[in-house]
Amino acid sequence: MKNFNVKNLLAGALILSSIGFAGCEDDTPDYNPYNNYKTYPLKELSDEAKAVRDYVKADAVIAHRGSTFWAPEETEAAFRWARNMGADYLEIDLQRTQDGVLLALHDGNLRRTSNIESQFPGKEDYPVSVFTLAQLRQLDAGSWFNIDVPENARQSFVGQKISTLEEVLKISEGMRIKRDIAGEPVKDMTRLDSEGDWAGYYEFEVDPQDNGNRPGVYAETKEPYLFPSMEADLAVFLSEMGWNVTDSPKVIATTPGKVDVANTMGRFILQTFSRQSIVSLEKVLPGVPKCMLLWEDESAAYVRPSNSIESLAEFINFSVDYNCHIAGPSIAGSPNGYPELTEPWMCEMYHRAGMIIHAYSFDTEDQLRKYNGDYFYAGVSRFDDPARTVSGDFEYDVNPNMFIDGGFTNLTDLSMKYQNREVAGTAQEVMDNLGY
Repeated sequence: MKNFNVKNLLAGALILSSIGFAGCEDDTPDYNPYNNYKTYPLKELSDEAKAVRDYVKADAVIAHRGSTFWAPEETEAAFRWARNMGADYLEIDLQRTQDGVLLALHDGNLRRTSNIESQFPGKEDYPVSVFTLAQLRQLDAGSWFNIDVPENARQSFVGQKISTLEEVLKISEGMRIKRDIAGEPVKDMTRLDSEGDWAGYYEFEVDPQDNGNRPGVYAETKEPYLFPSMEADLAVFLSEMGWNVTDSPKVIATTPGKVDVANTMGRFILQTFSRQSIVSLEKVLPGVPKCMLLWEDESAAYVRPSNSIESLAEFINFSVDYNCHIAGPSIAGSPNGYPELTEPWMCEMYHRAGMIIHAYSFDTEDQLRKYNGDYFYAGVSRFDDPARTVSGDFEYDVNPNMFIDGGFTNLTDLSMKYQNREVAGTAQEVMDNLGY
């Protein structure tokens, strides 16, 4: 997903208790005045597609890149933290190395999130696809975070490694990378490259700090021109790992009362901004939940729904044709400044087609309250009062179809608290308990 600046985003994030919602016109979200969005022709998901949609946990808390605020994104530290904090899903961006390894990395190059300039001078802007996994293991993927987010810096983040998809799945299953007495990852010397050298894989062990949560994984595929046939590679790999729910999925050890999404038919969700990728994903991974992401971008790779009824309907109809069970629109507001693609009328259109809504990305309580509809209910959350009633006079019918069904967040702890879900401690305490 898109980049943003999360520095100092906690400042003021929890001040809404002092804000009066009832009767305040300024607190009511702008409503699109279009008068035909409810009747504009839309396709609807089939009954079979709706059954797959219903695999997905309600009110999902999706840990965007593990975390971008409390730990270096898409590293073991971020994913272990999100798991123990109680996220329903670990969100990752899939890319592929030169030797065919699927890994978790957002950017098109390694300049922002590693020390590639010193390790591979002159190759700072090369895509990850020109490097082998063993080469990427030479990079420090954690030190940059201590500079960019000094308020959450930890010495133990120095030397964090880029994560593979296999590692993310293992972390979800309660494992971690095995380390030696000096704290260095232990190389798996049973996995060698064609030359007989170490291929870049590490050994795993049961995580002694695992608290029993078993989140699913929510993976974004990039544009097909970057990684041809990556969707087919992903399908094969998920089957090998027992994570393809349509191909003998394995049972994962669990703890009663803990997050257990990894043992459901919704354990793995596919997402993409690319129409071509979604066509490929539907071909090789039918029956797996899929999310079509939205963004206002002039690149032909993106769906460009803009904010008109006609263009949004075209996006929805394409999504229905290829069994996209989830719409993934961006939300507005600080700190991201994303385009507004989650207005109430838009949400009603997504829902009318049978899709659920996982919006991105939530960083403040104000955003959580806005897109869960609290402004229409005198500030009362449905998690506080499921029987809440509309408070105020509006020129349109306020209803649950105007709001989201889950969201990507950089602050799993904040979303958990908003939903009144039990947490294992503060974000800092969880990080401490994990040994960072």
